[in-house]
Amino acid sequence: MIKLVKNEFFGITITLLGGILWGFSGVCGQYLFTQKGISSDWLVPYRLLLAGLALVVYYFITSPKSALAPIKDIRLLPQMLIYAILGLMLTQYSYFYAIELSNAAVATVIQYSAPALILAVVCVIEKRSPKINELIALILASLGVILLATHGDLTTLVISPKALFYCLLSAVCVCIYNLLPTRLNKKYPITLNLGWGMVIGGVLLAFFMRVWNLNGVSDVSGYLAFISVVFFGTICAFSFYMVGVKSLGASKASLIACIEPVSAALFAYFWLGTEFVFLDFTGFVLIISCIFLLAKKDKQ
Repeated sequence: MIKLVKNEFFGITITLLGGILWGFSGVCGQYLFTQKGISSDWLVPYRLLLAGLALVVYYFITSPKSALAPIKDIRLLPQMLIYAILGLMLTQYSYFYAIELSNAAVATVIQYSAPALILAVVCVIEKRSPKINELIALILASLGVILLATHGDLTTLVISPKALFYCLLSAVCVCIYNLLPTRLNKKYPITLNLGWGMVIGGVLLAFFMRVWNLNGVSDVSGYLAFISVVFFGTICAFSFYMVGVKSLGASKASLIACIEPVSAALFAYFWLGTEFVFLDFTGFVLIISCIFLLAKKDKQ
């Protein structure tokens, strides 16, 4: 009994830490954009490439025979490429570009409307209407996005239309990221697929953005923020979350990981001085509430 309590406490702690680091990563990106003049065009390719290489190298060291398996599988290679480009590359780019255009808290919370979008897709695929709690979750997510974008005045936007577009695009891409690689993740380890997806997406985006022509970090504080995005906000955060899933189960871990938008808002407020109004917090609560509703359904 004591051992079970300790294991659960460890699982909760490590999952919380992963979610906090994800939120911190977004704010580090905001810091690089606002204080160091770095663009998401430069940050995202390097984040994907370096974090992906770290995961792939880990598998080359620990399991060299299986490290190349996902990209050598001809049948699943198209799924890997779509996952890498639309699932990972576009998710990360649209998310960080949304931060660049608005702020980390708003971009993170709107991205968290993805479970409601996934639900809508599932209802279409299954050719059914949403159940009562699912319908309430969809309404809450929609109201939350509207409040964050308009502050209740439907005639104007408090964030730019471009920022809203990329916030919503990141949520749509999260749906692709979650729904697409089902066969891939059943056959090979999720972290190995993630590593190769990041490498492929990072290489393609680097060439597309011509990162060698862009301004990068040039001082100690810039490098520390960049390392935090790559190491703490990607490698550590995802690894901690996966440990939490293994210890607690996916539903409970996903609920605990909802600390991410709270973490992003707190870091943005206390570190960067990002201002929020009451309607912002109302939007945060509405979107996060929809996740709790859907997670409760999954548990039942």
